[in-house]
Amino acid sequence: MKAQTWTTGPKAWGIFVDQHPELGYKPGRMNFHNFLRLNREALRLNDAIRLAKNKFWIAEVDKFCDVAFQCATGVIDVEALNEDASSADCLEALEFAKNGGRS
Repeated sequence: MKAQTWTTGPKAWGIFVDQHPELGYKPGRMNFHNFLRLNREALRLNDAIRLAKNKFWIAEVDKFCDVAFQCATGVIDVEALNEDASSADCLEALEFAKNGGRS
């Protein structure tokens, strides 16, 4: 089993941006927070980010990059998650995305 690598949210964001220049995102703390506005629930539900000390975001690097890519490319329906994070449809969409698009 691979060890988890936790870091600050903005640092994980920078790694994601470097890995995926084709998406056109820019590094930086404010760009990370702008991305969270729409994608926070998907990242939290997939345990890619956590709020530490009720103050700042930490991220598991591999999960963060994977889930952020799925959000950015439309695999995870973030609009549905933002409407109701507990709905069965949202949870099904997350399971579908976790399984690589297989039911």
